[in-house]
Amino acid sequence: MPDTPGVDLLERQPQLEELAQYLREAGTRAGKIAFVSGEAGAGKSALVEQFTQQAPRGTRILWGHCDALQTSRVLGPVNEVAAALLSATTRREPGDAREQLFLRVLEGLSPPHPVSVVVLEDLHWADEATLDFVGFLGRRIQRTRCLLIVTHRDDELDPSHPLRAVLGELTGQHASRLRVPALSLDAIERLARGTRLDAAHIQRVTAGNAFFVRELLSAAKGTVPETVRDAVLGRLMQCSPAARELAEVVSLVPGRTPGWLTRSLLDASGECADEAVARGLLRHHEDALGFRHELGRLAVESSVPRGRAQALHARILAALIERDADLSQLVHHAAHAHDEAALLEYAPRAAERAASAGAHREAVAHLATALRHAATLNAPERAWLFERHAAGCNMTNQVAESIASAEAALALWRELADAAAQARVHLLLAQQYWKAGDKHSVDTQVAAAIRLLESLPAGPQLAMAYSSRARYAMNCGDNPQVIADAGRALELAQRFGDHCVQAHALTNIGASQLNAGDATGLAKLEQGLAVALEHRLPEHAGRAYANLVSAAVSLRMPELAERYLAESLEYCETHEVQDCLSYNRAYGAYAALNGGRWEEAARAAADLITYHSLATAQRIPALTVLALVRARRGDPGADPLLEEALRLALPTTEVQRIGPVAAARAELAWYRGDHRRAAQEAATGLQALGGRREAWICGELAYWGRRADPAFEIPAQLATPYALMLDGNWQAAAAAWEQLGMPYERALALAEGPEAALRDALAILEPLSAGPLTAIARQRLRELGVHSIPRGPRASTRENPAGLTAREVQVLRLLVQGHTNTELAHRLHVAPKTVEHHVSSILAKLEVRSRTEAVAAALGMGLGELGAIGAHGSRGRAARGR
Repeated sequence: MPDTPGVDLLERQPQLEELAQYLREAGTRAGKIAFVSGEAGAGKSALVEQFTQQAPRGTRILWGHCDALQTSRVLGPVNEVAAALLSATTRREPGDAREQLFLRVLEGLSPPHPVSVVVLEDLHWADEATLDFVGFLGRRIQRTRCLLIVTHRDDELDPSHPLRAVLGELTGQHASRLRVPALSLDAIERLARGTRLDAAHIQRVTAGNAFFVRELLSAAKGTVPETVRDAVLGRLMQCSPAARELAEVVSLVPGRTPGWLTRSLLDASGECADEAVARGLLRHHEDALGFRHELGRLAVESSVPRGRAQALHARILAALIERDADLSQLVHHAAHAHDEAALLEYAPRAAERAASAGAHREAVAHLATALRHAATLNAPERAWLFERHAAGCNMTNQVAESIASAEAALALWRELADAAAQARVHLLLAQQYWKAGDKHSVDTQVAAAIRLLESLPAGPQLAMAYSSRARYAMNCGDNPQVIADAGRALELAQRFGDHCVQAHALTNIGASQLNAGDATGLAKLEQGLAVALEHRLPEHAGRAYANLVSAAVSLRMPELAERYLAESLEYCETHEVQDCLSYNRAYGAYAALNGGRWEEAARAAADLITYHSLATAQRIPALTVLALVRARRGDPGADPLLEEALRLALPTTEVQRIGPVAAARAELAWYRGDHRRAAQEAATGLQALGGRREAWICGELAYWGRRADPAFEIPAQLATPYALMLDGNWQAAAAAWEQLGMPYERALALAEGPEAALRDALAILEPLSAGPLTAIARQRLRELGVHSIPRGPRASTRENPAGLTAREVQVLRLLVQGHTNTELAHRLHVAPKTVEHHVSSILAKLEVRSRTEAVAAALGMGLGELGAIGAHGSRGRAARGR
């Protein structure tokens, strides 16, 4: 190959300069996080390695790597960074809990410690806990003196990939995106000088992929391999037998192969390793070997005969067991060695380790691996394994899988006549059916659990069963049942000193009372929160926060909502209570909608729906918020959102699910002039109430019902602003809404007044782009004989408030569908560079910093369908909510 600049570093100067600027900012102002993306082989690692070599003297460089194991190592790259960082700053205890580990790393990267560059490579392979770390550090990066560089493949991030949620969350001035593009024809021509190879042909074959270009240019003279695999295997065949054997062993170990392992398996000398390095296959990493690129490793791995590979995996496994290696590595090699006994020993242990670190997705994967080989286990062992898998799927919100494993566990526990275990699984099943919105099955499972437990001596498990029944009654507004069951639970909790049950039951009582209009419920809710915080019960604290937030938002208590939203988000993020975090974010979107921050509301709701795995209780409010923004703006796409929301809400029989959806559907029908439909939707919501006294939702439903039908029957107790509006007292209603900080509802009231009030309404509505109500207010002004009516925004601006060109709208719709830049270029028949210009313009006009944010903004504007991205999201988190 000619003496030219490194293939991977040609045309990379802009990215190097940008990273250098970020590092200067980290040292002088605030830390930064940079996501470096590109297809496999684009040269991401080479770019980052070159940058770290150019970093100023005194800069700490810390590396962490993710490997392509069958199931990812739990916190693998984080532990690598921590091992280097904490050895120099503070002593790290081997048994540090995840939260302590995260905090220690954060402390080590913050002043007065030196400026640091932390590189986390190949995050597309990261485990759930590592992604949580990136989120944890990314949200606090401005406090540090650190440039955090995260590399990932963007061609492997399907719409449901967990990394997408992290990318969507970490935005703003302290987060940046750098893409490593393909090499241009000009760059390939420079590299091919001195050879007889056709640069244009190389570009057609490689599409400018830096790794493949290098492989082709390094191929034997007179050959032009057509694939990466051909090129790599061509290098392999040029090696001596001993060097080939070494390369084969290294190919079976994703990541880096330590020297002690190759020495224990082979009689290979250092000369063999040097030969493989000289041939461009392997690289030295201190006392370890690794392929120059994962694509090369895969090519060599695929060439190893199956029987030989299985035998080598068995030998690798035995050596790793002796060294007490990472459990995920043991499972990986046991699976490839077809060692069933080893899988059954190490996969459950790996699952336990993963779950304790919050990597529930990996825990479920390990348990699924064990279950595939569980036929040889005895009945209790299989029952426990199925139950653990069901509980893990509960944490990842895989409802169908959880139910299937729980039913299998229940059948085995029945055979074994273990009543306590059966009750435990019945309660787990109740949780899954609640997520699925199947109220009848919830009641059946809870009743079965209580029946079994009442036949045994009373204990904490019975107390929790009573409290669980109170919880589901609370969701349906059955306050007498809540008080009765939660009271029993509290009595048992006090007898047995169970703080979990105490916090759970107090939360049930407080939320039930508060939602029914009893102000004393707030004290009970806060007491439940205090118990959970005092005794360090994150899940129960998260649930108490979730109920406080949803109640404050639903009852239009903006100051309380603002206070507890901030507290809850901070607490749930710090303690990784992801289920309640999603629930609070959904109600945070509702709070933004109520406060007139529609862009914020739409983006938050779209992000939740698109990139997160949500249970029914979380998905319904997010769908409703996004639908209301679209409906109030006159944007398309509200109907499918509300259809899904109603389909999810009705089986729950829960007022807090059905009522808001019915109100939103009535509102949408009223804007369209379909008064009959509006009255029907309002009646549906009131019917779900069943006479229960919930003044706010009653008021909202009654308001839209009466607007549509003057004869619509009004319930007795309504929230004051709605009662004033129904009484025709628009001035007092407008004042009440203003005091609550709800501008759109204030405009609704003002729209019932004379000219001055209508003009005030327009002043509120036009900045919101509230098309339907604006049109109604203008029409009323015309009916009053007013001629000098403000024009408002032009039609083209209303249809496209971001000012995108027609071509940019087309590109944005394709981004919503998940297309890469290469696919966009092919589909639009333009150069990839042209697509990059379009995407950059879209980001600027939408005032966002990433493609992920642009997609969320597009969904908020109605420029795409959620189903095109994946309606049920990605992250694999539990979403238990209330």
